[in-house]
Amino acid sequence: MSCLAGKRVLVVEDAWVVAKALQSLFEEVGLVVSGPTATVAGAERLVSEQVPHLAVVDLKLKRQMAFGLIDDLHNRGVSVVVVSGMVSAMPATAAAIVEKPFSKTELIETLCNVLLRDHRHTREKCVCCETEQSTQQ
Repeated sequence: MSCLAGKRVLVVEDAWVVAKALQSLFEEVGLVVSGPTATVAGAERLVSEQVPHLAVVDLKLKRQMAFGLIDDLHNRGVSVVVVSGMVSAMPATAAAIVEKPFSKTELIETLCNVLLRDHRHTREKCVCCETEQSTQQ
């Protein structure tokens, strides 16, 4: 069973093709997808309805940067994985950064690692990325 199965993930990505690919990938590994949405306002609306465990956020959205959203999600206890080609300007509150372009395996492994680390799972075999993870309690 995947360490990600049943967990809710918010997808914030302004490139429709990328957003749909992320949604498909996440659903394949058992994540419950909130969104995708292309705007900070859309993300805030989705979070007000149900706070996710994880968020995958592109830093540079159309006409705006997502720094404030990333900070807000972090303050709500959401682990944020930033996916961006702009790795030089990463927010300190991001749980992890995945540089575009990335592989499916790289992104899923990152999500597993963040979930296991930030949500204090003790020891679990992560089938989705076939690695054994351990974290401190």
